[in-house]
Amino acid sequence: MFMRLLRAFTRRRDGSVSVISAVSLPFLIAMVGLVAEYGNGLLHKIEDQRIADAAAFAAATAYNANPSNSMTSAVDAVASLNGITTSDIAENVVNSPSGDGNQAVQVTVTTQVPLLLSRVLGNTSTQLTVTATSFAEMKGGAPGCIIALSGAGAGVPLSGGTSVTASACAVASNASVAVPCGTSITTIVVDYDTSAPSEPCTGIVAPTGKTLGIHKTLTVDPLVGTSPVTTATGRIATVAALTSPASPTVATGGSNVNFAYSALSGLPSGCVATQGEPNYIITCTGAGPFNFGNLTFGGGISVTFVSSASAVFNINGSINFTGSNLHFGQGTYNIKQGLITGGGTTTTFGAGTFNIGASSASCNGSTGYSICNTGTILCIGCTTTISGTTYTGGTSVFTLQGGIYNSGGETLLMGAGTNNSFDIGKANDGNSFAAGGGATTYFGDATGTGDVFEMAGNFNISSGGGSCTEISAASEHDINGFLGSAGGLSLGSGVYTVNGYIGLGNNGGGNVTCWGSTLGVSGINVTLVTSAASTMSGNCSGQAFCVEAGYGSVTLTAPTSGPTANLVVVGPTNGNTAGASFGEGSSGTSLSGAFYFPTGALTLSGAASVGNGVGQCLMFIGSQVSLVGGSTLASSCSGLGGTSSGSTVVLVG
Repeated sequence: MFMRLLRAFTRRRDGSVSVISAVSLPFLIAMVGLVAEYGNGLLHKIEDQRIADAAAFAAATAYNANPSNSMTSAVDAVASLNGITTSDIAENVVNSPSGDGNQAVQVTVTTQVPLLLSRVLGNTSTQLTVTATSFAEMKGGAPGCIIALSGAGAGVPLSGGTSVTASACAVASNASVAVPCGTSITTIVVDYDTSAPSEPCTGIVAPTGKTLGIHKTLTVDPLVGTSPVTTATGRIATVAALTSPASPTVATGGSNVNFAYSALSGLPSGCVATQGEPNYIITCTGAGPFNFGNLTFGGGISVTFVSSASAVFNINGSINFTGSNLHFGQGTYNIKQGLITGGGTTTTFGAGTFNIGASSASCNGSTGYSICNTGTILCIGCTTTISGTTYTGGTSVFTLQGGIYNSGGETLLMGAGTNNSFDIGKANDGNSFAAGGGATTYFGDATGTGDVFEMAGNFNISSGGGSCTEISAASEHDINGFLGSAGGLSLGSGVYTVNGYIGLGNNGGGNVTCWGSTLGVSGINVTLVTSAASTMSGNCSGQAFCVEAGYGSVTLTAPTSGPTANLVVVGPTNGNTAGASFGEGSSGTSLSGAFYFPTGALTLSGAASVGNGVGQCLMFIGSQVSLVGGSTLASSCSGLGGTSSGSTVVLVG
């Protein structure tokens, strides 16, 4: 009976599906939950890996350019852009997993994925930890910052205890690289294009914490044909065409006036003597014109002209004096045959317009100077205080047929404020400006609309050892001759286009204490352009640019914007092979920007030192770059784009 009932029960089918479904359903739900959780985790893993890759690449790029750069900033920026907190991402510099000896930046992203369906199996965890790791290897390739472009000759030869440091960029040569025993190159990359570098004592080394790559590759000129270079060199033709202004037009006639210990006569209509000898006061009322012949002054007297800004003075001769103190008012001064001061004089002019012809008198061993200052102080349009009296100058315009000479030990101040203008011709010796030893000269800024700084001849302080000279700030400084200095030289901002050479100390001289500070040559936001239409003799023979002798303080910084941005010195680009040299004693030269001589050799010798200051960037480019005799060359720049021998950062692992 029992057995019949059991067989009957087993033969029944109604309700069995429900029992099986009830038993299997939890397992089916758990399996679906696991699949869903796993898929969700994979999606988060893929997203985290993408973020890790981007962060590693960004951090490695920053570190490879400069180890002092903050990797954390780059990594955190990527995290923020991708919506994860900075606590979920971490970076570190490690050995590359590729095993090639290079370093890499490792970035790890760790995020939490919430668990939902899998909890039906009794899983007590509420989150799944997802981790993604990426490695960005810093390869040996890098843009060049010290480049020898010529495929012939030595390329980058070192000798005599010299050293080159380029910690974040390449030393590149389209010829060879020679590093004999006792010399060194510290860099992350050396590129060459002929024979492999010669380094018998393993003188090419990597900076601390970095690796070295040596590659055979051709380096293309990174600046050829670029807008800043073509703009800089394109002005040379304009400067080469500069000529001296014409002599001013002056009304004929006018009485010669001699101020001395005698009765005064010959003053033009409108000018009267309100006080006599020895301290004359001449008051000229109205606009004039006030027509004079020659104005001469005896020694031991003082003459003060009082006039308005609208006054016009025509001097159909010269102003020539010795041993006197003269103070001229504001106005326009048309002086036919020059302004000449002698020993012991102090002379001031108020703000105005100064049209001065060339003098036939001998000055600086030549004729043809419009201003010849051998007096103590000559202040034209400037503001100065003399013996307790303040003479107020201001914006002034100078149009001089001949040159300017400031004798040794004397002071010449021209213009005040920012809106002065200088159109200077040249004397018969070819100089637009010349100064003797110990002279002090100041040119007011020429930064107003329409202002110019033009010289038809040389800017020559080559014999002015111990002198102090400050040049105007101006958008363009045009010099149709050479620029030479033997003393302290402060360059106002702007472009200096020199149709000749630029020589600093090529005839001796060097640093001077000027205005309370040591000054060699200083120029901020400047670009110097030399055509090498003339070159130097002596220690700098055949060179277009030279720093020599006692110049231990030369600082030139390129503009960071504008038409010649990032160019500090530009040599010939027309095939002229005149080069640049930094000679014995020229230590402490700090250059920021591109020093570019594509067809001229660059030479450092005799313990010369060329580098760059904190936060500056030097790019040194010539047909050849050679160092001899204990000289040093350094750049902290990350190099010029377009000159890299390969990718610098690669994702690996």
